Amino acid sequence: MAPPDSVDAQTVLAADSTPELSQTSDNDKESANEINVRPADCAFGWIPTLAVMVNYMFIFGASNSYGVFSTYYLNDKFAGTPASTLSWIGTLITTFMLGGNILTGALADKKGYRLTAYIGTVLCTAAYILASFCTQVWQLILTQGILFGMGASFLFAPSISIPPQWFDKYRGLASGVAVAGSSFGGLWFTAATQAMIDNLGAGWALRILGILTFAVTGIMNLLYFRRVPAKPRKNILELRAAKRLTFWLVGLESFAMYTGYWAVTFYIGTTAQQLGGSQQDGSNLLLVLNAGSAVGRILAGYIADKCGSINTLLMSLILTVVIEMPLWMKAKSLAPLYVLCALYGMISPTFISLNPVIVSHYFDTDVLASVMGMANVFSGIGGLAGNLSQGEIFDKYDKREQFTNTIIFSAMFILFAALIVLYLRIHVIRKSNDKRLFQRI
Repeated sequence: MAPPDSVDAQTVLAADSTPELSQTSDNDKESANEINVRPADCAFGWIPTLAVMVNYMFIFGASNSYGVFSTYYLNDKFAGTPASTLSWIGTLITTFMLGGNILTGALADKKGYRLTAYIGTVLCTAAYILASFCTQVWQLILTQGILFGMGASFLFAPSISIPPQWFDKYRGLASGVAVAGSSFGGLWFTAATQAMIDNLGAGWALRILGILTFAVTGIMNLLYFRRVPAKPRKNILELRAAKRLTFWLVGLESFAMYTGYWAVTFYIGTTAQQLGGSQQDGSNLLLVLNAGSAVGRILAGYIADKCGSINTLLMSLILTVVIEMPLWMKAKSLAPLYVLCALYGMISPTFISLNPVIVSHYFDTDVLASVMGMANVFSGIGGLAGNLSQGEIFDKYDKREQFTNTIIFSAMFILFAALIVLYLRIHVIRKSNDKRLFQRI
């Protein structure tokens, strides 16, 4: 059976590509015939996919649960430090993890998935251990922020490429299952981190997380198998992708989403305390957020296989704006915050699992790590700009007393991302033979 969107994908590929890219596609078919590769959608593909899911627990678990550290730093250890300064720590995790993909993605395609992943394991472990001995904000920025972000980038680059490479018919579901690992990681990372900070202190919390990261990702990296061998190439970057409008639209959508996305994760705990809750309430809200995200990412992948990845992404972004603004802005108690976290967690992060699916439909599979790495540069810039801007807005315009302006900033960038995806949908229809407005894309 042909994969979802395959007809449109092939049509757009022919209409929206250079002759050089089309020739690459022909070489892919010849390479597949000459080299014995496993078929797409085979059962073996779930082994590397599940390994990716476990590693995502540690790659994204750190950023998804950083709200626990953020609340602790903002209200206890560095209570007198501006939120905009403390936001550098969590911001740089995301910025270096995603922005660094432009190099680590190319390295993964050129030197191999396992080598790249093991470099990431070592760097992430070192970041945790060094951060556990830090006493100044700038030290945490260098270790828990920059160094961990660099390590996560080495782990993330091969991870994002594996599920789309192994599946056609169930590509959306496989990507959703893999990315759900970040939410599962956020669940136990959040609960475990809060418990360790309360009982052992932040230093030992960081050391234990470092040991776990080294042991678990070190084992999972062994299961990082490619299905399609990489072709030899001279250039480090897949610069031909930059000639495609599809690439730029996915990149701009990623920039807009990462600019607005992290506000709930970083500030929901502080919102709970402003409404009379405790640090534990903030931790519980993050647990609900990650639980909803785990369900939503798998469900989004399943829906994308049935309805189309672009259609699913567009609807999720619109719903995110509709949910975020009224529930957060009008909250007078903890109850609306729990509803916000459950719904926001289920709906908002679908872009993380669906962007690789969209890219895999319109670009060659053997260079997927490189193309996604280039697109993720936009994500890293968005995370940097968004998180720092939100910290400044919270300090200067919300006066650290409420979040009205921060919420508006976040929601407007997510709405902007939805408009970009809408244009991407129009672009795909224009380039395809099927001009129907309502179709699976």
